[in-house]
Amino acid sequence: MKKHKSTLLFVVLGILLFTATYNGLTVRTYDVTSDKLSADESLRIVLLSDLHSASYGYKQSILIDQVRAQKPDLIALPGDLLDRYRSPEPAFELIEGLEGIAPMYFVTGNHEIDGSDDYVRHDVKDVFRSYGVNVLEDEWETVTINGIDLVIGGLEDPLRGFRENIYTDWDAESTAAMQEIAPDETFKVLLSHRAEQVDTYAKLPFDLVLSGHAHGGQVRIPYLMNGLFAPDQGFFPEYAGGLYEHGTFTHIIGRGFNYSFNIPRIYNPPEIVVIDVNGK
Repeated sequence: MKKHKSTLLFVVLGILLFTATYNGLTVRTYDVTSDKLSADESLRIVLLSDLHSASYGYKQSILIDQVRAQKPDLIALPGDLLDRYRSPEPAFELIEGLEGIAPMYFVTGNHEIDGSDDYVRHDVKDVFRSYGVNVLEDEWETVTINGIDLVIGGLEDPLRGFRENIYTDWDAESTAAMQEIAPDETFKVLLSHRAEQVDTYAKLPFDLVLSGHAHGGQVRIPYLMNGLFAPDQGFFPEYAGGLYEHGTFTHIIGRGFNYSFNIPRIYNPPEIVVIDVNGK
């Protein structure tokens, strides 16, 4: 009897260990409704954040096929596709493979920032633009996607001088363009890497904010703890990943794909985020 109990215990522990450290791609879907869309209008956004130059198949074929299968109308890239300690090629291969699936919009994360005169690592903005990516630099534009008029804005990451870890807050100059957006019935989407900057986003006229940076809190316990530790939030982060309602806007934070250091992701598999925006 003791032998059977021991065997059962090892089997249970093995299952728990497997599920806890599972690192296969996961598709997570969130539904958002807005009275700025009519009842027959819908918009599907795929959010990809914090790739950190991780690879999924030859030239990112596994990840690209998963994104294509979601049939997105828009692909949002809120930063840290690159990693300051790794080759940029996995990020560039991903963008090359995504070209033509849907319009892509990108803002820098802290890992796209370096110590050069223009702060841009590996010329990432121009490389992404060469594959049709719309790079937003503290600006916004009006577009029509799937027959829906949208405002899409983007805030660049505030990190400057990464070697000295110098951060600057988003000031009035950085957000000035956003204040010019007309308070009309156009649905407005903001890309910004930082998950924790909720007070800044609350001052801006956006309906949906898409972020990353928190890596899902790295370690999760389902139904008990959404995250153990996140950059710039510390232990038990308030905004580790998921959907958050803030009254004037909905905030969706992608848990990302990888992290720069060899810290295991526990109950926190790599995540493709699908956001279905529907009218009322």
